[in-house]
Amino acid sequence: MPIISVSLTDKNIEDLESLQKDLGFGGRSEAIRAAMRTLLAETSERRSMVGQVDGVLIMINDACASGSIHDIYLDNHPLIKTHIHNHLGNHKCMNMMVLSGEAAEINLLLDEMYRLEGIAYLKFIRS
Repeated sequence: MPIISVSLTDKNIEDLESLQKDLGFGGRSEAIRAAMRTLLAETSERRSMVGQVDGVLIMINDACASGSIHDIYLDNHPLIKTHIHNHLGNHKCMNMMVLSGEAAEINLLLDEMYRLEGIAYLKFIRS
């Protein structure tokens, strides 16, 4: 099996080791492979969407990412029917967006959100 190098923050490593312990993985690589399978399954499910799509995007992010989220909001406002933004503790924010539009456009919006720095949690729930 090939070995690759990955850069992680101290918090990433702490979270990875916590997952490894909590879920009983034999090593970090095993935990990372499981995380990749989960992301691949979620992405595959999103890519299979066709036609008109409605759903809710829930996101927890660092407060510093709010500007980037706002920029994406401005570029995609026809797809975003409702946007709720709340300030949480520890310099975090919660964004909830009701999305409605063509599947391809929704996927482009979600792809942009996935690429943002400072996103702690992101989940799209299709109706």
